[in-house]
Amino acid sequence: VQFAAAQRTTSPQVLIQKHLVRLLGVLLPNFKVEDTPSLLEVDMFHVLVGGVLSFPSLYWEDAVDLQPSAISSAYNQLYLFHLTTLAHITQIVLSSATESPAAQCHDSSEEARAAQSFCKELCQYTSGQDIPGWLVWDCVKKGIMPYLRCAALFFHYLLGVSPPEELLQVSEEGQFKALCSYLSLPTNLFLLFQEYWDTVNPLLQRWCADPVVLIFLYLNRYPRKRNSLIELPEDYSCLLNQASQFRCPRSSDDEQKHPVLCLFCGAMLCSQNTCCQELVNGEELGACTSHALQCGAGVCMFLKIRECKVVLIEGKTRGCLYPAPYLDKYGETDPGLKRGNPLHLCRERYRKLHLLWQQHCIVEEIARSQETNQIFFGFNWQLL
Repeated sequence: VQFAAAQRTTSPQVLIQKHLVRLLGVLLPNFKVEDTPSLLEVDMFHVLVGGVLSFPSLYWEDAVDLQPSAISSAYNQLYLFHLTTLAHITQIVLSSATESPAAQCHDSSEEARAAQSFCKELCQYTSGQDIPGWLVWDCVKKGIMPYLRCAALFFHYLLGVSPPEELLQVSEEGQFKALCSYLSLPTNLFLLFQEYWDTVNPLLQRWCADPVVLIFLYLNRYPRKRNSLIELPEDYSCLLNQASQFRCPRSSDDEQKHPVLCLFCGAMLCSQNTCCQELVNGEELGACTSHALQCGAGVCMFLKIRECKVVLIEGKTRGCLYPAPYLDKYGETDPGLKRGNPLHLCRERYRKLHLLWQQHCIVEEIARSQETNQIFFGFNWQLL
């Protein structure tokens, strides 16, 4: 975090300003600007980090080295954080407007009343249904916790302010209060709207006026569900049966195929065959490489079913082999299916694969593997 903040002084300030303007375009939308994303299409923590790190570039002028004072920086960060928090609460309330209460609850707390009042104001701009204040408050508390945790970690490493010991508490209620205290937020988050109402009210109208909001209204839920790898069958023979029934959609002959399974989305692909090669930006790419660009922004994870091997891919020219999460009764893998012993899914190994992806370690694993296995530098990953 500190390194990212320091990089601002070495990067072109005009470029950083353009990046900041695009981020602020989400919070202060101008529909005359093309490709401005709607409120429900963005991750507010991403906007917060980018905004805080790039905001000092507004003080820059050509041939003049201006830097904000410590006090100015503190207020800029506080107001940006409050603005993104208000926007995130609005995201949660908009998505919870389609929820149906599972049970009746007569909560007349101050938070529930404030939530009810805010929801009524929001319904004027969305023509949505009026839902109970206790349900709105419950959705906001549950939905905003991941955002508050990430924000606390970010500001802790950016500013060096130690978090309170209460954050180690197991209870979610205790964590919520400690996070609000650490981040200078009221525990009744709707008080923020009252404090900045004259500023926020026109923003609410502009956020809700975007027709894309109505499209995403029924798709988004907070907290967002964490992505996970696909479910694999317990018995490896099930995958072999799927592979035997696989027919390449682009080929009509009986040529031997190499089916691979994308562990991100579950798509079955025809690997290492000219029939499924695609032309991307003037380059011939194999089915796996082109799929990785769409499914994982160039980083992807495949299971070669007939060889019982996992393939990790990064970009168009780098990749490596990784042990499959299937073991025989002796606790050993069977690359190439040479021994022929029955294989069963090892949950622990599959969990390690999941963490490898979730912790953004695929690229690191490929680099480590290529350092120890120089032979794979000669493999043409681009046509996989």
